[in-house]
Amino acid sequence: MRITYPVAHILGTIAESKASDLSVPMAIALVDGEGGLLFFGSMDGALPASTEIAVSKAFTSAVLRMATHELGKLAQPGGELYGIEHTHNGRIVLFGGGFPLQLNGEVAGAIGISGGSVNEDVQVAEHVVNTLEEMEYWSKRIEMFLPQQPLKNIRISQLENSLKEVFGQMNCALSTDTPSFLAGTILLAASVRQ
Repeated sequence: MRITYPVAHILGTIAESKASDLSVPMAIALVDGEGGLLFFGSMDGALPASTEIAVSKAFTSAVLRMATHELGKLAQPGGELYGIEHTHNGRIVLFGGGFPLQLNGEVAGAIGISGGSVNEDVQVAEHVVNTLEEMEYWSKRIEMFLPQQPLKNIRISQLENSLKEVFGQMNCALSTDTPSFLAGTILLAASVRQ
C-alpha cells in the first residue's frame, strides 16, 4: 500500500491547519515511498528556503526509512552514518521535521515540514503521522461499509462537503480537521480494494 495523491493532499491540509494553530507559516511536502513528490504547499509568509528544505526532509525520510532527527544522531562525527548528508546531491537532511509515513507497518511515503523552529516542524510532522495512524485504524473498520464502486473520480472537496452536510443533519458539530480526517479515512479504506 502507498500514499495516494488524494490522501497526500488531505494530509497536507491537516499539516497546514496545525501550522496555522502554531501561527507559523510553513512549507509542507509529501512524497511516495521512493521519495517522489506527491504534494507540496507553501503557506503565505513561509521562508523561501523552506521549500527546498521541506522537500528534502520528506525525501530523506522516505529513502532512508527514518525520521530526519534520528538520522542526524547517526550522522554525528564518529557515528555509523557520518558524512551521509554529502550523498544524493546534498538532499539528505539531518535535523527534525521529516518523518516516514507507514501503512500496514511499511513505509508508504514521508512528510517534510519546514518554516518554524525544529521543534515546531517536528510538532506539525508528528501530528500528521499520528493522524495517518488514526485514519488507517478507522479505514480498516469502515472498509466493509463502503459502496462497491470505485471512488476514483470523487473530488476531495466534494467528499468533505458531503460529510459536513451529513453530520450537520445529525446536529453533530465537527472540528476544523474532522471532514479532512474522515475523507482521508474513506479514501484509505477505498484504496484497499484497488
